[in-house]
Amino acid sequence: MSDHTYNEIMHQPQAWSETLNYLNKNVNLYRDMIKKSFDSYLFTGCGTSYNLSLSAAALWQSITQTPTRGIPASEVFLFPEMICVPGGKYLLFGISRSGETTETVKAVKFFRENFQGMTIGISCDEGSSLLKNVHIPLLTSSAHELSVVMSQSFTTMLLTILYLAYFRTGRVNHLTDLSSVLEKLISRYKSLAQQLGENLAFEKFIFLGNGPYYGIAWEGSLKLKEMSLTPTETFHFLEFRHGPKSIVDEKTLIIALTSFKAFQYEKDVLNEMSDLGATIFHIGGKSLDLPARCQEVLIEENVIDDHTAPLLYAVFLQLLGYYRARARGMNPDQPKNLTKVVQL
Repeated sequence: MSDHTYNEIMHQPQAWSETLNYLNKNVNLYRDMIKKSFDSYLFTGCGTSYNLSLSAAALWQSITQTPTRGIPASEVFLFPEMICVPGGKYLLFGISRSGETTETVKAVKFFRENFQGMTIGISCDEGSSLLKNVHIPLLTSSAHELSVVMSQSFTTMLLTILYLAYFRTGRVNHLTDLSSVLEKLISRYKSLAQQLGENLAFEKFIFLGNGPYYGIAWEGSLKLKEMSLTPTETFHFLEFRHGPKSIVDEKTLIIALTSFKAFQYEKDVLNEMSDLGATIFHIGGKSLDLPARCQEVLIEENVIDDHTAPLLYAVFLQLLGYYRARARGMNPDQPKNLTKVVQL
């Protein structure tokens, strides 16, 4: 493989390691801001960066025990009264790979002009407009990408936010093991993602995730759409039972991102979907022990929990999209109708 998309997917362990080194060496840049108290925390971006914001918000609130939301950047300036309340003090995280996404840059500027609080920008490109318009700029240059479709930039920027959340609570050491864990998992399970991605018998793709995995499920769904032009749907596990399960048949692949906390509920849903004929691509910490039509990526590491596992899950969803695109004769580096930076 020699295309940018594949190389950047495979580069993620190194990007993570380099980013953690950057954060450790630049504590003075963000220490005071992260330790301050705000009424609420906001994460915002567009497309993949919005999916990132959904998971980031869930993780931040769970780890720091502070009210947090993930929102599309356009909502900040189109419906500000539904985002912020007068007199509220907020910390806004603007997230953009290029730092030039029109809505995200506009959202940060609008927020600074109209609301109380501070801003942090996270981008992979040095000197970007986003980083020039925030109080604290964080540069994840190790995840700079040449590809149109985001991969390592997504996980690396999410890792940065996870690190900051743990820094606020004084617990960051165990994140250093994630790079080596990912390397082992890719070596063990990459061929499984390839096998499922290249199986063109599947016609329906359903992504399921709860809590911090919900944004990851949306991101996996987006990767499959972007790279292979495959229609997909995304749901919380139990919500899928309320009507949407009617579409399940033998040509359905359900990509299931199970949690540690809600595993038994999620397993019950997947048992039912297997009985209806679906094939399950399961990524989780415990086996579903399904008798048939189930392929699993099992992450059984002591350092993994519902805060760190979403980062690892995302990589296999990227690989699934990549291999399906290749199987359909498409070039992942040149996705239809897309550009690397969206500017309005």
